[in-house]
Amino acid sequence: MSFDEVKYCWMDGKIIETKDAVCSVMSPTFLGIFEGIKAYVEGNVLGEGKLNIFRWNAHMDRFWRSARVNGLKIEYTGDQLLEAVKSSMKVNDFKKNVYIQPRLWPKERGLPYKAFHLIVPTTPFQTRLGKDNPEFLKKRRYMVTSWRRIASDALPPQAKCWANYANSELGAREAFRLAYDGCIFLDQHGFVSESSGACIMGVKDGVLITPPVSASILESVTRSSFLTFAKDDLDIPVEVQDITRVELYGMDELFLCGTGFEVTPILSVDDLDIGEAFPGPLTTRMAEYYAEVLAGNVNKYKEWLTPVW
Repeated sequence: MSFDEVKYCWMDGKIIETKDAVCSVMSPTFLGIFEGIKAYVEGNVLGEGKLNIFRWNAHMDRFWRSARVNGLKIEYTGDQLLEAVKSSMKVNDFKKNVYIQPRLWPKERGLPYKAFHLIVPTTPFQTRLGKDNPEFLKKRRYMVTSWRRIASDALPPQAKCWANYANSELGAREAFRLAYDGCIFLDQHGFVSESSGACIMGVKDGVLITPPVSASILESVTRSSFLTFAKDDLDIPVEVQDITRVELYGMDELFLCGTGFEVTPILSVDDLDIGEAFPGPLTTRMAEYYAEVLAGNVNKYKEWLTPVW
């Protein structure tokens, strides 16, 4: 289901019908920011029932940071936005997993920005999690795109702003034109950065390896969660380091992680198969544990969940 198909959303302080959530076509939406958040069904992410928002506070910290970096102002408190999200989900009577995407942009161009639109659309989505889920098992072929990931002295890659996604779209478009499922960017120094919309993690000799924030990646809430529980709960060694293109090809396992991509295994890069098994055993283990965390079945991480009902 798309955002447009959901009957109600929250915009500028009140719940309205989605068809009425409009602004001028001259509105500078391209100057805006957004946040991607998900709420999952308690007990079983493949079921339906009570919903919990995953890491609301961490996502709001990034939303406020993105606003500050881009010269925007959020004219509501975190509590007000949380109530907006809850109200939108309740009025739509959601009982399955929900994607939440707060969006903020200035009403007019001209510095400093003086007034802003803030909308919170929500929509159900189908999770990729579950070891027998066809979307998890899909054999995805990726390529290293000829486009470089934006440098931090050109645009702020650590912030979630719409302008950055023009870079992502160029890489994705090249990949789809060449019949790949997606792309991987290198940074301005030639090291592995991220995919078009998700962070990347590899496995080599039992060690989970991922690029540092300095490789022009988004400061991913999902990535930080994985780095925490992989080491603390699954006893998987973790290294945050620069990764060369050759090292990428030589990984035993490779997967994407993020709010949207959850855990997405990669079969090959530039038509070179990754490792011996697909999906890899550590990738599968991470995905299964993540699903348990999201469902509220891991007591130590229940503090990461914010109940909707």
